[in-house]
Amino acid sequence: MKTEVQGIHSKDLLGRFQNLEEGLQELKERYKPQPKDQLLTRQEVASLLTISLPTLHSWTSKGILQSYRIGNKIRYKKDEVLMSLKRISYRSVSND
Repeated sequence: MKTEVQGIHSKDLLGRFQNLEEGLQELKERYKPQPKDQLLTRQEVASLLTISLPTLHSWTSKGILQSYRIGNKIRYKKDEVLMSLKRISYRSVSND
């Protein structure tokens, strides 16, 4: 006995569901959520912002970016770096 749902045979419908399930599984594996307070090194922040390490040091000294000392290492919170970037972009647009 064949079953149809709005003109689609059950075999075709099952195949579509399997393809959908495989696609969702691939997305889950590819896009794992990042930890909320992901910490970045100085080099990672400089690369992310496409700036030099001296510029990063200057921005940190001026309070544009917030750094955290963990032992003898300096780290930056990724979400704070991205928010600072938005503030920098906003300032440069509103100053024009």
